[in-house]
Amino acid sequence: MRTALLAAVKRTANGHPRAELMLAGRSVLAWQAQLAREMGCTRIICLCEAPSENLLSLQREIESAGGEFHAIRGNLQLVSLMRADDDLVLIADGLLPDRRALSEFMGAGDVLKRGVATIPASHSLTEQHAEDFERIDRDRHWAGFAVMRADQVQKLADLPSDGDAMSLLLRLALQARVECRSLAPRAVDGQGWILASHADVLAEREQALVTAGASVPAWTGPSRAAAGLLVRETAPRQLDKGPEISTGLAAFFAATGIALAGFGFGAAGLGMAAIGALAGSVSGAWSGLRRSLWAQTNGAKLFEYTSPAIDIAALVCLILVQGWQENPITQIALPVLAIGLARLASGEERPLSQAFWKDRALHLAGFAIAAATGYLGEALAIFACAALIQTTHNLTGRR
Repeated sequence: MRTALLAAVKRTANGHPRAELMLAGRSVLAWQAQLAREMGCTRIICLCEAPSENLLSLQREIESAGGEFHAIRGNLQLVSLMRADDDLVLIADGLLPDRRALSEFMGAGDVLKRGVATIPASHSLTEQHAEDFERIDRDRHWAGFAVMRADQVQKLADLPSDGDAMSLLLRLALQARVECRSLAPRAVDGQGWILASHADVLAEREQALVTAGASVPAWTGPSRAAAGLLVRETAPRQLDKGPEISTGLAAFFAATGIALAGFGFGAAGLGMAAIGALAGSVSGAWSGLRRSLWAQTNGAKLFEYTSPAIDIAALVCLILVQGWQENPITQIALPVLAIGLARLASGEERPLSQAFWKDRALHLAGFAIAAATGYLGEALAIFACAALIQTTHNLTGRR
């Protein structure tokens, strides 16, 4: 079994626990746990003074994903939890390492190489936080990350029970001649390897994460581009609830649009459906960012269904506005062709055309204007023909 040892004990200058500082909507401790799980750790052990709400929330998340989580207060509890043949991953209290910077520890397949990560004695972290990045020898300091055999943990029982477990385990690993691995300077400079000593330290890292994770589609699809830009500018606020809230709004406006269309307010119904499609685009942008940042799949299926659900709502609205009692086949065929061919046309890999054909809010807004002026049928026919031409071009271009 591979186990990660984390800590939520040290505090910032203003007394706030480092591990509970927030980065892109999640606590530092949650980011550490995510890294540990990406490295194959099926069990997380956290040293803490007392379980906080953040820690308990993390425990529920890990256990719901099939992992183990233990909150402990002392070294002897750690000794009782470990088996000699386990691998133990150490991540220092408040440290935010970049997974790419740990390439020295990543072997082929699921293999994790044992070793103590080191940084130069001249590194800014060692100069500013010498108590966190302990000196190993004249030229090297501990970088706050290590992988070791868990048989060394048993020796904690012979050491002072109130000692710093991380520091003691580091010394035991060095005595056992665990190999020291120097991290590449480019990997630990800048925002690749930071210590959450106060909230301001995390601001730049947070902005970099959001910018990398929140993609903005091409402006040929203006509503989807606006949704992506909105999410990028407002993240990470509401990152935990943004997808659910915007999905709820999309469902509300889409249902309202259908109701208005059914009662004979065609243009207003299509306008409401367009707002619902815009909310659906915001939901997609939020869920994409959250999945990118948190590597979390909870609720991912819900957001995969948002786009087809919006298309179904658009189709129902268009059929109701067109009317289908007198000539149902003809009247239903146009909306079905328009929406169906638009979905096929959006399969084009060119970003400019793909963004346009995916922008259902733009399409519905155009249909609302056409319905208000009495030209909805003509607009649907022209739109369907354009989508057919694009789809044909896509298919012939792939041959």
